[in-house]
Amino acid sequence: MPQLEAWQQVLVNEDFLTSTHGKLSCSSCHLGNETGDTMEKAHADMVVAPSADPERYCDTCHGTLGAEHVESLHASLGGYKETIRTRTGQSVLSAGLEQMFDARCAKCHTTCGQCHVSRPVSVKGGFNAGHNFLKRPNMTLNCTACHGSRVGDEFRGLNAGITADVHYNKGFQCVACHSTEELHTAEPGATSRYDNSLAPACEDCHNVATSNQYHSAHGNKLSCQVCHSQEYKNCWNCHVGKEVSGITQPSELGFKIGRNPLKSAERPWNYVTLRHIPISPDSYDEWEANALVNYSALPTWKFATPHNIKKNTPQTADCTSSCHNNPAIFLTQEDLQGMSAAEQAANKNVVVTTIPD
Repeated sequence: MPQLEAWQQVLVNEDFLTSTHGKLSCSSCHLGNETGDTMEKAHADMVVAPSADPERYCDTCHGTLGAEHVESLHASLGGYKETIRTRTGQSVLSAGLEQMFDARCAKCHTTCGQCHVSRPVSVKGGFNAGHNFLKRPNMTLNCTACHGSRVGDEFRGLNAGITADVHYNKGFQCVACHSTEELHTAEPGATSRYDNSLAPACEDCHNVATSNQYHSAHGNKLSCQVCHSQEYKNCWNCHVGKEVSGITQPSELGFKIGRNPLKSAERPWNYVTLRHIPISPDSYDEWEANALVNYSALPTWKFATPHNIKKNTPQTADCTSSCHNNPAIFLTQEDLQGMSAAEQAANKNVVVTTIPD
């Protein structure tokens, strides 16, 4: 076999050939025709991305891991679809909205390979390390490749004037808090990433209940982020149309405390941080006229867990003036002025009507 030029050696490297996966034949995962003597013949019926069907191609060696991943929100995007169904009032998405979803939303769907072999297709792919399989995804090439503009920038301190998360400064990466089990699975009927009993909680590492007088005083009234988050990015309009002409209102940094829209035994707080998400009543009109007939069913100021934690923030500087009696950091009806009636109705259950004194 002739020696390949360096620029031709893009799919495998020597390290891969001696790895567990590299010792398998290419056709073990990619099929194709091993006896083909031309590229066209060798690639006949080749499967480019085997892990897109993990139950068939991965679970042969990995037990039920692929089948479990298929149910995860990373793979199914069930949270996105459930949100769209709720706002449209459709039990099954119409053909037009399915087309929109496939064209604009499904590119965020993640296969096993897009975490462990290559970058996600949403950022145009490319191998992480010459086809080597990485047991732990790379935080920059994989995790923040998808979760970058908000979570990644917050965590690494890339927003102007905002410092990095204290955990990042201590060398923590995403997997320090987000376990393999959490990322690979989903609770039955999960409609968002918060519907997961394996999701991390500050209390997993911090004994906050009795650690100081402020924690004791606030108890379960406030989420940790209310006091320990910095300003974070809020988005204002959605760009999922057939012809994307640009964002007419750019994202901006802000900080808002509101009433808890996901109150439960796991999240008992009265007040939480809220982030504005990019959705408006006409967001899907290019795909289906007046699609969001049930727009007000969900708030547009959504439960948020900013990843820019600090021990000392503007909220902790002086509780009396920086938080209590300070309407500027609470989401109030005044913040909704100028928004559509539908958006005001959507947020009626999260706005704060009486500022804590």
